[in-house]
Amino acid sequence: MNLEEVITTIDNVLLTNTGQHLRDVEAIVLRGAWQAKTYEQIAETCQYSLGYIKQVAAPKLWKLLSEALGEDISKTNFRFIIEQLWGGEPEKILPSPELVNSLSPASIIQSDRLISNQTKPYQDWGEVPEINIFYGRTQELTTLKKWLVNDSCRLVAVVGMGGIGKTTLSVHCTQQIQHEFEFVIWRDLRSAPSVSQLLAELRQCLLLSNNYLAEEDIDVQISDFISFLRQHRCLIVLDTTTGIQQSSHFSGHYREGYQTYGKLLRRLGQESHRSCLMWIAREKPREIVMMEGENRPVRSLCLKGLDSQAKEIFKDKKLLDPNSWDDLIQLYRGNPLALKIVASTIQELFGGKVSAFLRQETIVFGELNDILDEQFEYISALEQEILYWLAIEYQPISLSQLRADILAPVAQAELIEALESLLRRSLIERTVVEEDVVFSLQQPVVSQYVINQICEHICTEIREFGKNQKIEKIELLRTLALVKKTQTDKAIQEMQLCLILKPIKNKLCKILKDESLIEQQLTKILSFLQGKTSLVVGYAKSNIESLLLELKLDLSDISYR
Repeated sequence: MNLEEVITTIDNVLLTNTGQHLRDVEAIVLRGAWQAKTYEQIAETCQYSLGYIKQVAAPKLWKLLSEALGEDISKTNFRFIIEQLWGGEPEKILPSPELVNSLSPASIIQSDRLISNQTKPYQDWGEVPEINIFYGRTQELTTLKKWLVNDSCRLVAVVGMGGIGKTTLSVHCTQQIQHEFEFVIWRDLRSAPSVSQLLAELRQCLLLSNNYLAEEDIDVQISDFISFLRQHRCLIVLDTTTGIQQSSHFSGHYREGYQTYGKLLRRLGQESHRSCLMWIAREKPREIVMMEGENRPVRSLCLKGLDSQAKEIFKDKKLLDPNSWDDLIQLYRGNPLALKIVASTIQELFGGKVSAFLRQETIVFGELNDILDEQFEYISALEQEILYWLAIEYQPISLSQLRADILAPVAQAELIEALESLLRRSLIERTVVEEDVVFSLQQPVVSQYVINQICEHICTEIREFGKNQKIEKIELLRTLALVKKTQTDKAIQEMQLCLILKPIKNKLCKILKDESLIEQQLTKILSFLQGKTSLVVGYAKSNIESLLLELKLDLSDISYR
């Protein structure tokens, strides 16, 4: 017999006899008694005191149940009597005619729905995507199911980079545990509804009255919704998009008019109820960061890439060179969507030969650019600068080294907040090395994308400077050291030359066609910087000298069309 079915049936029994649902504390006592816990153990897992549970809530509950079922029920014999009365399947207890007459039409429909769906929950899957194939994720799936079912978490976030498989995992998990809930509702927030609009739609699914829509106070609307979540076991899944996020800002900030989502999450996490909201997003909301914990009813699961399970993708695409598959997985850090895109390209363009693709040394193209473009649209200017420096450094660096790199003074608190934001967006990694903490870009795809952005912006700045000679026109040229001459590791300096300086030189040659024009543009910038302060000049003089040197040393290699 399923415990949640027992709770639901007892709730119907009390509704029939008293006209009231089980209170939250009463449901907690029933669950504890079913699991043979002491009152002390029950009190340790909830917000109610031992004295209130043992001396007030529990005695009242056992009295109500004894009167309703015609049996002398106590904590010690509760499970035994229930199993004797209902065996393997709880009886379907109908409301009395007197009670039916006192209920509203919506309540009667709702009651009938609950009675008829004791073994099969009411489901509204909305725009849930169809998942035909599910790769790996055994441990993550087990963890998520435990949180939602065994631990009765109130708020769970599934977060990670675009394409990492958040929605796929959540769909698979929800399908497997749907029988544990009375109501299962899935909503995709791509249309960016307000919280009030979302709650109105959810209430329609739950067949509740919409009278509250006349209320202007959102707290009233949320309270009314949580009241239902206390009475019934619901699983609400919200697959969020960037549509409700504030662009060009640190993570966790909502667009104007959508700040109420933060209030909804905070109240769902803090206030006691029997249900769970699963929040699927690219970044972890600040409210969840503040409330989550291993022993708390608020948790978050940050998805990483697949490991060897990703080879199933390559088998489906009939790729060749199995010995190179591990290299391909490592290159894209097991991101399922990225691997599917790349596998299609390898099959179509390279005849399935992975080794031929790897020799191209180009890993960001087409749809992968689009995915990263969308994610980078929302990060702040300081986060962008941090990503630029992490890509240039080409190795993990400490907070103090990052501060030394950044040209303009930045407050320590702001720098820390920006790093936290990038961690929540799954764009960087944090590693503890001896007694220091270092940061790096999370995966080669992000690193190459960032370097490509640097090269594109630098070339545009050099080309556009001649039209309007203003210092703000050469922002990246001033604020980034394309090749760090103070770098003691010659191998890294060579990588900076190869990955940044040479591509910039080649792009300039393609744009201006004539090396003399490139030199003219660069020397014009140098003349403009003469007499300017060191803060204004920044890294520009060093960068231009490096580019001029690269042009003189390697002009013979440039081919023109």
